[in-house]
Amino acid sequence: MKNIFYFILWAASSHFNAQQTDNSNSSLKNTTTDHPMKYNELYQHGIADAFIGGLYKGTLSLRNLKLKGDFGLGAPDMLDGELTILDGQVYQTKATGQTVTPDDQFKSSLAFVTFFQPDRIFTLKNKVNHQKALQEISEVLPGTNTMFAIKITGKFTHMKTRAFPPVEKEPFPTLTSIADRQKTFDFSNTEGTLVGFYLPEYLNGINIKGFHFHFISSDKKNGGHVLDFEGENLKTEIAPLESFRLETPKDKDFRNFQFETKNNESLELLEQGK
Repeated sequence: MKNIFYFILWAASSHFNAQQTDNSNSSLKNTTTDHPMKYNELYQHGIADAFIGGLYKGTLSLRNLKLKGDFGLGAPDMLDGELTILDGQVYQTKATGQTVTPDDQFKSSLAFVTFFQPDRIFTLKNKVNHQKALQEISEVLPGTNTMFAIKITGKFTHMKTRAFPPVEKEPFPTLTSIADRQKTFDFSNTEGTLVGFYLPEYLNGINIKGFHFHFISSDKKNGGHVLDFEGENLKTEIAPLESFRLETPKDKDFRNFQFETKNNESLELLEQGK
């Protein structure tokens, strides 16, 4: 009888330990999905106003950027050109016109990406220039206060892009003060992809309002920030962005940066109870 009692006690203990092990394993598995891949969530590192104001030092590695999205735009460390993220690969178009694939340790000073999953695909059938294409896309977008990721693919009879040169010495100049140093590139009859976003007015300053595109050619040799284009039968894919995640740099340059004051008189009066 005593042996039977010990057997029952051992069996109950083994069952309890097995449950604890299963729960522990389950918990361990959950820790790997604390930050699961989220389609159509806009992730941003850095603040546009600070970047334009001269914060060009890279603060986010491309390795970590790729964990946040496979489609998007960015600025290289120390402003040597433009970054375009397409299908999980990061391309850097330099001021020389050369496009390279920097390694995962390379850093970005400003970037916005998403895991791209379009819910609307159509073709801009007629021959369109930059302005006409954006007008037709605007007519498709359901309102101006939603964020969208947009991909345009096809053959372009004309493409004009730009890239800023690197900066070297502090204090760094503002971006507007070195606009005359940007390099422009013109391509004819090139195939490739426009990678970009439409963002609403209320994000301006944090990001950049309106349409913003970078280009990467199909052969991955040409790219840059898009200034103008012309094309026909352009495949257009649109993904509404349902949430926005912002992370700011943790370095002292960002902590001490002086943002311009933006007043909202109505809000200030409301907060003061007037």
